[in-house]
Amino acid sequence: MENFSTKIAELARRGFDTGAILSESNLPNGRVAICQNCVLYACPDELIFEVHGNILMKYQEVGETNSSLGYPRSDEMDDPCVAGGKVSYFEYGKISWQYPNGSQIEMYEFVDLDSYEQQRAPLVAKLQEIADYAFEALSEPQSSIENRIKKGSEESWCGKAVAYFYAQAGVPSRTTSQFMNTRNISLFGSYGKIAFDGSGVLRKDYPENTQLKEQHSAQDAARKMITFEDIEAEYELDILPGDIVLVDNSDKGGADHIQIVYKYNPETRMLTVVDGNGGGFALASLGIPNNDSALAQTAADGTPISAKKTMD
Repeated sequence: MENFSTKIAELARRGFDTGAILSESNLPNGRVAICQNCVLYACPDELIFEVHGNILMKYQEVGETNSSLGYPRSDEMDDPCVAGGKVSYFEYGKISWQYPNGSQIEMYEFVDLDSYEQQRAPLVAKLQEIADYAFEALSEPQSSIENRIKKGSEESWCGKAVAYFYAQAGVPSRTTSQFMNTRNISLFGSYGKIAFDGSGVLRKDYPENTQLKEQHSAQDAARKMITFEDIEAEYELDILPGDIVLVDNSDKGGADHIQIVYKYNPETRMLTVVDGNGGGFALASLGIPNNDSALAQTAADGTPISAKKTMD
């Protein structure tokens, strides 16, 4: 279970000073800690998010967790849709801020990626469309696509790249807002059961949203999450172009990078990916192959070019 001191330490490592805790109190199904520079909300699923500044004032104005927004589902971050803007996501909507318009509330309609999953064929086609958008971007000048995705932000942009290409294919913001970091993607794909705690350790014992999972299963639209154990078991993997990949670059047992599947060969188990903010076959790299024939070529040591670029 994440606690307030762990969250404060995590935020400090990211450069945000919460200040001292002034008071703590219980909420329906959660807790709240009022700090000098923000308010921390411990949600029913035991995750903690901070809200501060103008967005906090708007959240308090409408009733905080008792409002139609529900509990927070992210810390405040740069708004991927507005240069210079800020945004915090909640269970049923978001609060965004930009100068000079101030804070605005946007409520979600109940639509997300699962609306494409009533049948498998439309889902496969939609995911392929997402993968194609990402792959076509590799032919653009790096600075052009990077600037369009980052919109002036200096933060890591691997999650923003994934969200951008999903949005290009018409996936609504209620879904793409979940793709900004590895933790939120894990929660999204596992119905809240799998995530990283405040120290970065992968845990699989968080409370699962069984009601939503059962609803999706009844519609033959359940989300899937392939774990490291699934991959190591070497059975057939249901991986599609457009799927999201979480990568452990730091070898800490938890993902710290996000990619999109471009192609998967089940016979060789070769996975070709497109990503932003990466150092291999990625939007942030130079000399990227931009067609299938280039990807099929091999280097002098026999390694496929696509694999070579991922490892370099």
